[in-house]
Amino acid sequence: MSSLWKRLKFALRERLPEASYRVWIEPLRCVGLSEKKIIIACPNNFSLLWVKENYFSIMEEVIKEQNLSLEVELVAVETPPPEMVQRELPYDPTRLLGRRLSSRYTFEEFVVGECNRLAYATCWSIATKNPQSNIVYLCGDTGLGKSHLSQAVGNYLLSNPGKERVCYLTAQDFTAQLVRALKNGRLEDFKERLRQGCEILMLEEIHFLSGKEFTQAELAVTLDYLYDSGKTVVFTADRTPQEIPKLDPSLRSRFSAGVLVRLNPPDYKTRVNIIRRKARNQGIEFPEEVVTYLAQHLHGDIRQIESAVIGLVARSSLLREPISLTLAKELVQEIAPKEPKVTKEFILDLVCHHFRVSKEELRSKSRRRQVTFPRQVAMYLCRQFTEESLQSIGRLFNRDHATVIYAVNCVEKKLHRPGPIKYQIEYLCREIEEHIQPAVVKDSSKP
Repeated sequence: MSSLWKRLKFALRERLPEASYRVWIEPLRCVGLSEKKIIIACPNNFSLLWVKENYFSIMEEVIKEQNLSLEVELVAVETPPPEMVQRELPYDPTRLLGRRLSSRYTFEEFVVGECNRLAYATCWSIATKNPQSNIVYLCGDTGLGKSHLSQAVGNYLLSNPGKERVCYLTAQDFTAQLVRALKNGRLEDFKERLRQGCEILMLEEIHFLSGKEFTQAELAVTLDYLYDSGKTVVFTADRTPQEIPKLDPSLRSRFSAGVLVRLNPPDYKTRVNIIRRKARNQGIEFPEEVVTYLAQHLHGDIRQIESAVIGLVARSSLLREPISLTLAKELVQEIAPKEPKVTKEFILDLVCHHFRVSKEELRSKSRRRQVTFPRQVAMYLCRQFTEESLQSIGRLFNRDHATVIYAVNCVEKKLHRPGPIKYQIEYLCREIEEHIQPAVVKDSSKP
């Protein structure tokens, strides 16, 4: 038993970031093994919930790679406190199609800030049946709350009296079910189930539809039916419809037919509120200095913040020490990037967001000023803040190095002239500098 578990842990270590492995996998113990099952003990219920949600599928993959047929069972070595038991929401499961919704993803558990206020309000209006549009497109990087809001809509509708049927699928689910229906000769049944069987369709991660021509064509037909029937559709993706490559223009148009809302990374005040909320969910009040320190040094997505909070609670429990600034600093040193670096893609995203242009436009042959000026600014910023060569920057925009030199010179001239253009460029430079060396922000709740 011991040798097998060591082998599995070694394989898991190769698959995971070192910090994640040390915090979540290293403390696990194998407490039972039979021909059909391996029982793995987590140090507490906090750990069990997190490992089950984030690493369980990886464990199963590793076991299969070892040519083993073992069922994995996770247990906690301590009795979980009542507030940590994940309760199922009281709704009729017959009203749900597709994946089961996570009971953690509710409007009550979503921390609202300036970075996501519009997205929250938009989804709330859908759930309360007072939408400005029946088509909503939630856009943002991974871990900013798109799935939370999407599933919160479904959970709200299903937990309240009514007959609405909700369908929740990822783009991969939709593709897999479509292919299965085609193979089994039940394609029309599949499409009819979506058209007639639900009042609201939540389709996640639609950027994965890129290049899937058959799936795109069938989805476009289904969306037409849903739109014409006045049904609600919520899309989520990590980029706008215009930025998804190999997407049929007609489907791109359908994605853009409603309200597009972007979720941004949490600002300092929102990070403070998230940390406090996540800590309270663990039944703990963090010291104020710990909350402030974590908010100042964790600039990633909400999942990183949640991971830090749960990791800090787990460390405190394992080491039998109170939550302290020292423990917080140790954790941040392991999970936060030591020296944030600026990449070409980061600058490209920043410029596109600021000037409201797409990456495709910046890389195109367009000579319109609305495109050429942002393109020149992006080249200048890449030259100033990255180690990329002129040739490398040029390739990013489908240009040669001479064009990059010309762009850099043009922008530098504009920086010597007071006015709106100079201030825009300086603003973007400050945004990049804060990304490299995040400033220590004061708690705005204090005088």
